[in-house]
Amino acid sequence: MEGAQDLVDKTVLVKLEDNEGLQFAGVPEEGPFFCKITAVDQIGVWVENKKFVTVEIRDSKGRFIPEEKQESVNHIVNLLLPWRKIQTVVLFAERDAAEIAPGVLGAKAKGAGTIGFLS
Repeated sequence: MEGAQDLVDKTVLVKLEDNEGLQFAGVPEEGPFFCKITAVDQIGVWVENKKFVTVEIRDSKGRFIPEEKQESVNHIVNLLLPWRKIQTVVLFAERDAAEIAPGVLGAKAKGAGTIGFLS
């Protein structure tokens, strides 16, 4: 590995200093967690979240939709993790972390350790 650009399209284990400001996107209070890197730049690391959920609360005319009629919509999004928040990134040299994620950090137990970033 020569630099952070080599992480693109790899699944890695990430530990953050804190998740302040990232909770709305599904980043857990505690880590570490697995995620797929989609890009790296001077600001930070872009990761994929395949399970980002939104709920429409207004219709096309701007009227509120009653809570019982609101539907959640699943999106695939890319999320920026700023370098200042990243404590550690672990790249598994022998194989992609997506292959070993189910057996690490108790990820098998109710999806722990994946936070929706891996499907």
